[in-house]
Amino acid sequence: MCITEIGTIALYQSSVLSQFENIVHGFTTRKGGVSKGAYESLSMSPRRGDDIECVHKNEEILCRELSLDIKKLTSTRQEHTDTVEIIDEERIGIGVKTPWDYGVDACITTHKNVPLLCYSADCVPVLMYAQDIGAVAAVHAGWRGTQSGISKKTVQKLIELGANPKNIYAAIGPCIGQCCYEVDGDVALKFEEKYYEKKPMNKYMLDLGKVNFDLIKDCGIDEENISLSGICTKCNNDSFFSHRGQNGKSGTLAGIICMRE
Repeated sequence: MCITEIGTIALYQSSVLSQFENIVHGFTTRKGGVSKGAYESLSMSPRRGDDIECVHKNEEILCRELSLDIKKLTSTRQEHTDTVEIIDEERIGIGVKTPWDYGVDACITTHKNVPLLCYSADCVPVLMYAQDIGAVAAVHAGWRGTQSGISKKTVQKLIELGANPKNIYAAIGPCIGQCCYEVDGDVALKFEEKYYEKKPMNKYMLDLGKVNFDLIKDCGIDEENISLSGICTKCNNDSFFSHRGQNGKSGTLAGIICMRE
């Protein structure tokens, strides 16, 4: 995964998805927006306390730099659920123009020129492309969503729509790394032992990125079709918003993916 400067913004992009000329994608950094303070500067979520006008301006900046139609910008509603929703024509723009009235942590669409956003600020963002059926997905996976298998359920939904797992490609973006993600035993022990390291005082270091990698791979997707950034948002808090790194008051990153004509 490499950083790409596009106009005023900087995105991390995956070679797994960059090989497709019809796919626009990336994971945002803090660079290029208008928000201030703890939200400086490209904060993307309207639900973290930032000035809503700044968030809307940041949405405009992101879409402008990627030459995407902001009127069709569609997003998840981050609630740590395992809910996956299909974005049909009637739902284009939901989450941005019209809020969801329930938690939706993954979206799929087969419509071209409809950008999908998922939000994160340490949690795991995942972008997917099912080449054979022409579908893209954006997924937010915190520990609860990861434990309930939201990445796997998104792949399964793509397969239900007709995708062959061999034709599904996934990029797992920057998230809090095992180096920084300390949890108590009541969280860690929900996962297999291979995903955590035990520390003193009933503390564990959990690797959510690796869990999601394996959830996706175990659906039959070739390992070479999955990229894992390995970039820790807390270690790199100067470039990324981090809920833990900023003591709960931070802006929000976004994963964005769109299928062009």
